[in-house]
Order: sequence, then structure tokens, then C-alpha cells
Amino acid sequence: MRATDLFDNYIFGTLSTEEKHEFETRLKTDSEFATAFEKHKTLIEGINQHEQRTHLKQILATIHKQEFGSDAKIVSIKPEETFIKKHGKTFAVAASVAVIAVISTITVLSTGGYLLKQQGNAITDLKRDVTELKYSQDAIIEGITGATNKRIKNYAPANIEGTGFALNNKGYFITSYHMVKNADSVFVTNSVLDRASAKLVASEPSLDIAIYKIDNIEAIKNIAFPFSFKENASEIGDKIFTLGYPRRDAVYGEGALSSMTGFNNDTTMYQISIPVNPGNSGGPLMDEQGNIIGVIRGKQSSAEGTGFAIKSNFIKQTIDKLENDSLKKDLALVTKKSNLKGLKRSEQIKKIQPFVFNVMVYKK
Repeated sequence: MRATDLFDNYIFGTLSTEEKHEFETRLKTDSEFATAFEKHKTLIEGINQHEQRTHLKQILATIHKQEFGSDAKIVSIKPEETFIKKHGKTFAVAASVAVIAVISTITVLSTGGYLLKQQGNAITDLKRDVTELKYSQDAIIEGITGATNKRIKNYAPANIEGTGFALNNKGYFITSYHMVKNADSVFVTNSVLDRASAKLVASEPSLDIAIYKIDNIEAIKNIAFPFSFKENASEIGDKIFTLGYPRRDAVYGEGALSSMTGFNNDTTMYQISIPVNPGNSGGPLMDEQGNIIGVIRGKQSSAEGTGFAIKSNFIKQTIDKLENDSLKKDLALVTKKSNLKGLKRSEQIKKIQPFVFNVMVYKK
């Protein structure tokens, strides 16, 4: 039984003889209990007095109306102290205790794991937020080592960075829509391509897909395009790998396809056992033969090493839905035999790198 209920039962005489004896004994031996009871009793008495005053006022008002009419005014010879003014402090103490109790309960439950965090059941986007501090640190390091990097030199840092990969050798590439949404401008670069601007040509937000075209592709237009896009579904257990930009330089990751469906059993995605990090959004997911099988989408917040990728056949569906026939033709995917099949992984990566881009997103 709550202490306040016990206090009320004692005040209103609903305790048994034994319970009343125990209560009074505790009042004598427990000073904190006695103090709490006195405050509660004062509050109850105040409430009762207020109710009695209100009832008396109603009776007097009725008599006054009957004797003097409804237009006559009652003038008090003593300003009445309001109930809130008189008992406000008691109420404030009670309210403070209640608030502290609620906060304490939440803290205990959170610490004990009873309150589940929403992010534990969420998919985390893998865009990489960039800060001025990071770029300042990089500049200091370059000053010490004497190294320079033409990709960032003299440029303001982007708001967000991620990854994209080419759809062909005409300058078209794909990336994650969540990363470029509401972008003011987008630039790309990699180990062979100087910083180049890109324009949005198509998007499918429901699939988290955005397609851009690079303005200047001189550095890569004569390099043999290495990818092919797999039309058939891959299988659980297939070895897979990815290349992306969770940092300034390209990072390789490998693992296996762990499920044919993605987050919340989404059939547009694969689940993969590759540690993907902020900056991997929009990167290519490839099988051992160098076929593109998906686009990195995100990872599960509560499970490290669990990522998700949009299946490659949905890239084709997005292109097929385009109303611009000329653009649709330019975006035709290569689905023939991959030029990477049979090569060592290191050789595959050398051919892939010119067509995987660090995507830099600027927003107002």
C-alpha cells in the first residue's frame, strides 16, 4: 500500500484496530514517516477547509440573494487568503517529490534495460557528416608530412560525404537518395578523377536511389568499364565485397550475403555481413566475379556487422520506369560477362577504383 493511501485510511478511520496500533507505533518510532504524515494531514485539512468555505459561501450567497436581490454586492471586511496562497508551498513540495519519483523511475528502468531504445530496431543511414575540425586536423597532418591532396585543397568541406559508383563510362553514377536529398550541389572525386560537379538526372526515393551525371569525365572516359550488373538473385552464403568512402581514401570490405531480405523483411534489400560505416552509403555491393548485386543502403543500429543493400534488379526497374527515352538509353546497364571474373581481388579493385566515387554533398 502506498504511504498516502495509508495516511488517508488512518485519517478517515478505515484501519482495523491492529493496523491503527501499528500505524501509531510507527509514528512514534519513525521520524521521517511522522513528518510525511503531518504534511499530508495538513494538506488534507486545507482541502477540507477549502471545501467547507466554498460550501458556506454558496449557502450565504443563496441567503443574500433571497434577502437583498441578485444585484447587491458583498463587501468583505477582511481580504480572504486564497487556498493556493495558503497551501501553495505544500503543493509545490508534493509536486517536486512526484517529479523526482518519476525521473528516478525512468532512470532505473533505462539502466536496467526495461525501456527499449527505438534505435535498436532502426536502420541507420550511412552518410558521413563532415566537420570543419576534421578538415583542420587533416590540413595540420599534411603540413607536417608535406603531403597534399588535390581533392580537398582550397575547397570548403562538404556537409555530407558518401559513395557512388558508375553505371557506365558516360559519366552516370548511382548513390543513395537519403544522402543527396535537398542538396544544393554535389561533387565527386577519387584517385584518378579531380573534383567534378554532378547533376541529378533521376531518383526513386522509395528505393533510396539517386542517379547523377558527372560534368567532366575526361579522366575516366577512356578507361575500360569493369562492371556488369547481375540480373538474377544471389544466394545466401555467397561471398561478397564492397568499396566505399567511410574516410577520405577508399576502403575495402568483404563478407557474405546473410539474408535474401533486408530490414523488417524488406524484399527490395539484401542483408549482408560486412561492417559498413558512415560514408559507405551508395557504394557498390559485388559478388566474387565482380558483378554488381546491390547498392549499400545502411546498417542495423543494434547489430554491428549487419548491413543492408538495395538489390541490383531494382536499379534496372528504376531506369526502365523513366519517361525520357534518350536518358533511358544512356543509362542502359551492362549485363554481360564481367571484366573482373577470374582476377585476383587486388586486381579487381584496381579496375574498380576509377569508377567508385567519393560523393561530396553541399546543403544550404
